[in-house]
Amino acid sequence: METAIELEIGSGPDPGTYVVRVLRSVGGGEPVATIRLDVDELVSQRPHVEASILSSSVSTRRIMSDTEAAVQGVGVQLFDATFTGDIRTAYRTSAAVAAERGKGVQIALRLDAPGLAALPWEALFDPETQAYLCLKEPLVRHVPAPFSPPALAVTPPLKVLGMISSPSGLPALDVEAERGRLEEALRPHLDAGRVELHWLDDVSWTGVHDKLLEEEWHVLHFIGHGGYDTETDEGVLAFVGRNGRVDYVPASRLADLLDEAEPTPRLVVLNSCQSGASGTLDLFSGTAAALAHSGIHAVAAMQYAISDDAAIAFARGFYKALAHGRGIDEAVRSGRIGILGLSRGTLEWITPVLYLRGEDTHLFDIAPMPEGPPARARPVRRKAWLIAAAIAAIAVGGGVAAALLLRPDGGVSGNGGGQGNGGQPVMKEVTVPVDQAWTETGVFCAANGTLNVKASGQATYDETEAPVGPDGVTSGELFESRVYRDADTASLIGSLDTYSEPFFVGYAARYECPIDGWLLLGINDNDLAGNRGEFWAAVTYTPPQ
Repeated sequence: METAIELEIGSGPDPGTYVVRVLRSVGGGEPVATIRLDVDELVSQRPHVEASILSSSVSTRRIMSDTEAAVQGVGVQLFDATFTGDIRTAYRTSAAVAAERGKGVQIALRLDAPGLAALPWEALFDPETQAYLCLKEPLVRHVPAPFSPPALAVTPPLKVLGMISSPSGLPALDVEAERGRLEEALRPHLDAGRVELHWLDDVSWTGVHDKLLEEEWHVLHFIGHGGYDTETDEGVLAFVGRNGRVDYVPASRLADLLDEAEPTPRLVVLNSCQSGASGTLDLFSGTAAALAHSGIHAVAAMQYAISDDAAIAFARGFYKALAHGRGIDEAVRSGRIGILGLSRGTLEWITPVLYLRGEDTHLFDIAPMPEGPPARARPVRRKAWLIAAAIAAIAVGGGVAAALLLRPDGGVSGNGGGQGNGGQPVMKEVTVPVDQAWTETGVFCAANGTLNVKASGQATYDETEAPVGPDGVTSGELFESRVYRDADTASLIGSLDTYSEPFFVGYAARYECPIDGWLLLGINDNDLAGNRGEFWAAVTYTPPQ
């Protein structure tokens, strides 16, 4: 990621000390600092932290519950110890430079001392800005690699191999309910053809082996029991063994199994307790870390137990961002924001962990969706500015002299035959108020031209009184408030003034214009009264070749 700061944290000269190095930063400079951190004391708090995070999903009216105060205290302790002196200055500078470019700053942690990976770095809390870092910026645990493969070219759909393992001898999982939850989270993408989900019924060593050899898979999504073997200091997943009994598969063996696939899945998602946890003796002992170290490009896992609602919200936001071509770091952050929308006091967004092999966050180069069936009628809210009528197409000698269409401002726009910027590249910045139905961008797109839109900012959505980014309410709730059903409520959407089908923008979108038209940006909300704030969008137009 071009706007990143990467920190290496390794053993220091004395017991209890660690050396923090800035390996790269968008703000420049590579300061080094020696810090003191009581890892054993923080690790001993793990059971209390996990219980606090899981219990936080219960709604509360208090501004800050006792559970959040405890977790926030750990986050402050980690932040103050790590971001000290010149390290903190480098972080602030990098964040400022990234903001000037209209982007966030990725925080990459390379944890090179045993025990550090067992700490909840996702709880990092900046006491000066009063913000949890991973809610504002993408946060990854970086596993160094000599190289990382380029983004895999994918023609939709993105193929996901799902597996639910419920061996006897362990608490039974409701397999059908688990399937339903993931399918519910992926429903918009499944219906749109962006994602294809296949289920593996035989989650045994042989069953998984056979399926990996059968065809190419882009993503492997495991739902089941996980744990940590303290004797071997290694993470394990519970497969189904002989006679249906549990077969604990260590992370090292699982890595060898996945390597049988050709090509190896670029992404593994582990929806199991402690699949993101690590030990205190081996740098890559945890299941997620071991898989990334062995060659899996990215592994998203859970460092604590997670509630069903939080798992669904994470999957929904995560896969939506991924299907729209976002980087894996941004996709995990989108999943966290989805969890954040579940309840006022939830802290379960701390639970997901991302291990990334190498620096490249874009796992897939997803081609645009093929042109679908004829567009359906535009939602009611848009009828006020919808094409009131094609005034006329004036035939002259068998040709069309002009086609005049009503514009939202009452003026007229041409059909692209030399009108506006139709033949020239354009870059423009636009402010999009969230209490306004549509905002004119002043950017004209000729048929087969391409629009690239990148958005930022935060606004308040009136139905929840909660802050939302351009991705909107990523929990998938408030469906009835949408004017475009395939995008989350209150998200940033776009449309051409001549075309009836909107498109999802979110934080970033690439759109090939099906016909000539002027670009409009708006909010996916059919009742705009009470919304507050605005988004900012950078629009780049590339004419058809």
